[in-house]
Amino acid sequence: MVADQAWREWIDEARRVRVASFCAARGIKLRPGDQGQPCPGCGGRDRFSVNLKKNVWNCRVSGFSGDAIALAQHLDGGDFVAACEAVTGRLPPGRDVAETQEQRAEREAGLAAREQARIAEEARQARVAAEYREAERRRAWGFWKRSLPLVGTPAQAYLEKRRIRAHETARLRFAPDMELWTKPGGVIARRGPAMIAAIEGCEGRFTGVHVTWIDLEQPKGKAETIDPETGLILPAKKVRGSLKGGSIRLVSGGECPKRWFLGEGIETVFSVYWSLVEAGSPLVEGAEFRSGVDLDNLGGKAAGRLRHPTKTFVDARGRVRPVIVRDDTPVEIERDWQVIYIPASVQELYLLGDGDSDPFTTRLALRRAARRFSRAYPSLAIMLAMSRDGVDFSDMRMGDVASGCAGAERATREASA
Repeated sequence: MVADQAWREWIDEARRVRVASFCAARGIKLRPGDQGQPCPGCGGRDRFSVNLKKNVWNCRVSGFSGDAIALAQHLDGGDFVAACEAVTGRLPPGRDVAETQEQRAEREAGLAAREQARIAEEARQARVAAEYREAERRRAWGFWKRSLPLVGTPAQAYLEKRRIRAHETARLRFAPDMELWTKPGGVIARRGPAMIAAIEGCEGRFTGVHVTWIDLEQPKGKAETIDPETGLILPAKKVRGSLKGGSIRLVSGGECPKRWFLGEGIETVFSVYWSLVEAGSPLVEGAEFRSGVDLDNLGGKAAGRLRHPTKTFVDARGRVRPVIVRDDTPVEIERDWQVIYIPASVQELYLLGDGDSDPFTTRLALRRAARRFSRAYPSLAIMLAMSRDGVDFSDMRMGDVASGCAGAERATREASA
């Protein structure tokens, strides 16, 4: 009984260790504001993040996440007992020298001091993150106000290169000399033409901008920019300001739209819209078309994980591991981020999914999104429409306008059946 109690206390001690404290002990420097960074277990560039408030870490590629014990297992590849030893710095009960009362008091005082330091650091990080978000929103508003109408600009040419065009009600503009930074506090890797989209939150409130850098010499018109520090290609699209719970209006459905089409990218949603228009689909009448920018904003946080049926990865130790992905069950409302606002007049929601990256995880994310929207808007009829595996709706339209029109119309028709 005494031994069992000692083990329970040892495990409880391990569970009390903060992720931030364990990272500091391992020399892992955390970036402020829950920003992504290379995973100390499997590498990458921005797949690893730590939520100091919730005391959890997450690697979005491997799918592993959890507390300090789980992080020790991810880094070291050991079992639960070895991970507890790693985070406490003590051998398991029965394998160490018995503590004296003075040693125990000293150890507990050290734990208390680390906890106080953790609370102070968490408050500082939260303050820095809030200030950063507000400053970003203000900068985003400045970008939007200084931008120009789309007509006759490289942004219009970019859309036409994708065999689509902007609708007159789209919240899109053009910036002739937009800066592309490598990272917050990094260096400017590019200045050039960009398409600017306004992100709207609840009831149309401006929350940020989505930026697409343009190079019309490229096959799809998106700029390819090399990070001078890493040599890697930087994303051609970035968000400035706040995205979560926001969306980009591409086609207005009027004051009281009855149907919404919501997808990831601007190009995907416009491809579906123009394909439906050209196919004479009745679904266009009274419909609003919007971009949710990315799958995370649509699908939110997942409650569970599952193994990908085919994908594996090699970790930092050279071991082949199955890729663990997020399942289709959303977390509780209080743990999730804000769901995209949908007006009360909307009766039907079509969620558009691209099959070009990984259809398996995209379908999981869309099913999770459907459950989030159903929970937030119980009277909403929700349909899922996927492009063909291996391509997105934009690829379908660019490859052959006629077949793209038919494919988009068929996907939405099948979704509503």
